[in-house]
Amino acid sequence: MTPPAAGQSLTPLKLLIVEDRETDTELIVRELKKQGFQPTWIRVDTEEDFLREIHTPFDLITVDAIMPQFSAHRVVTLLQEHQLDIPCIIISGSIGEEEAVGLIRAGASDYLMKDRLGRLGQSIRQVLDQHRLRKEHTQAHKALITLNEELERRIAERTAKLSDVNEQLAMELLERKQIEGRLRQHEATLERQVEARTAQLERSHARLRRLASELTLAEQRERKNLASELHDYLAQLLVVSKFKINQLRRNPSDKNASGLWQELESSLDQALTYSRTLISHLSPNVLFIQGLVAALHWLTECFSKQGLRVEVKSHVSTVTLSEDRSVLLFQSVRELLFNALKHAGTGEATVEIHVVDQRILHITVTDGGAGFDVKMLAEETTGFGLFSIRERIEGLDGTFSVRSSPGAGTRIELSVPLAEVLEPTEVSGEVRETEDLPIEPCRVMIVDDHQLIRQELTNLLSGMNGVTVAGEASDGHQAVKLASKLCPDLILMDINMPGLDGIEATQQILAHNPHVKVVGITINTDHDIHARMRAAGAVASLAKDALLRDLKPTISRICDGRDMGASS
Repeated sequence: MTPPAAGQSLTPLKLLIVEDRETDTELIVRELKKQGFQPTWIRVDTEEDFLREIHTPFDLITVDAIMPQFSAHRVVTLLQEHQLDIPCIIISGSIGEEEAVGLIRAGASDYLMKDRLGRLGQSIRQVLDQHRLRKEHTQAHKALITLNEELERRIAERTAKLSDVNEQLAMELLERKQIEGRLRQHEATLERQVEARTAQLERSHARLRRLASELTLAEQRERKNLASELHDYLAQLLVVSKFKINQLRRNPSDKNASGLWQELESSLDQALTYSRTLISHLSPNVLFIQGLVAALHWLTECFSKQGLRVEVKSHVSTVTLSEDRSVLLFQSVRELLFNALKHAGTGEATVEIHVVDQRILHITVTDGGAGFDVKMLAEETTGFGLFSIRERIEGLDGTFSVRSSPGAGTRIELSVPLAEVLEPTEVSGEVRETEDLPIEPCRVMIVDDHQLIRQELTNLLSGMNGVTVAGEASDGHQAVKLASKLCPDLILMDINMPGLDGIEATQQILAHNPHVKVVGITINTDHDIHARMRAAGAVASLAKDALLRDLKPTISRICDGRDMGASS
């Protein structure tokens, strides 16, 4: 279900939560708010508290299946004993299928796993709709009984008094039969709808269980492949480097020392290049630094190396999405392109990005390849690719549609809610080479999330005349606080850090300390990352593997107070 847009009213929901953990209660309430509800709730975790609150009118009850002092089975039993018709949804982190089916048969309306709260809003709406339909059915049945009694009373009275009302009585009996016929038709329709929905849910649950198992196996396969790659290439390069270091240590004056140093540097360069490639494959920095649109454009280069020509048509420059949504959409599009690479047999695919009404992000992936029969998606198959993507998109309150037929290509459309559309920030700056100049007195603060890098930078700076290391920070938040306290002349800021990264930390520091000079440092060689760091206010941005060469002249220019060009 899609949450209401800004300005729309929320759906009130009065809720009794049977849960022994405050944190799980907060997760449920937060998910309800995200799904468009305005909940008011009471939490209980004992039978005594439950019985004290149960006669208060509630729209819905949610129950943790396993609690130390209470149980879902007992909750369902108490509702039946007190003849209370309140919908009850079981929410558990580790409930077995047989136990869940038993609770449904005992009177529970539905059950959810705690790690699948994304469909809680949908489940509640379905349960409340079914409860409303049952109440309407009951009211209609009671109305029919009342009508029957009224008809019988009127027949008895009028038969005793007047014989000329027989015709009117016949008309009333005909009306009664018509109402009964409509009621039976309504009941039959409801039963068919409930049966169809139940069958659909059972198929979905079965596929989700099998998908969970498949994801676990896929994770283990990826771990094994990654370990194999690290062993077969990176570890071998490091071993070779260690051999050469030992040779140089044993014979530092060997006539071949210069060649060994060159070979050692070459091995380390290969290891660094391989590490960057592997990092980009596992978690592309362009996605987290520049956003989803730039990351989808990056896929053209990624897939061209594998034989698939991808054309990206974007009608917007960038979009505002949370990191989680960006990752899920990026992975979904990449998987669809992998499907095209493996199955389409055409060698070409197109990704189109546009925004509908400034609030819906629409991504289309098409190819003119072999295609397939879309009816296969509804069948029980061993493949989970499109099913998994559909579950991800629907979990984002979005929609997923497939158009394909044998020999006619495939068109897959993804749509998710979007806050707003932004234009890209223009970044400029040219590299300007400068001579190595004497360094004026300068207090430097080091910010990097790796202790070894901070130590090496401290050693490097300690060898520069006039430079003093004023302090160290291991993350962006610590850097912001320490910069206000130490007031350094210059900050060496790692760009890629977990939590608050170097770009955001630089913006916050310069907002309160505009006199501080910031130099970005990163292992990443992507020019766009350096450009974004300079756009945040950094006077320079350097590659870590070139610091031995570039750091001293850069600090010299900054601390000497001379005008600087941006470096990268």
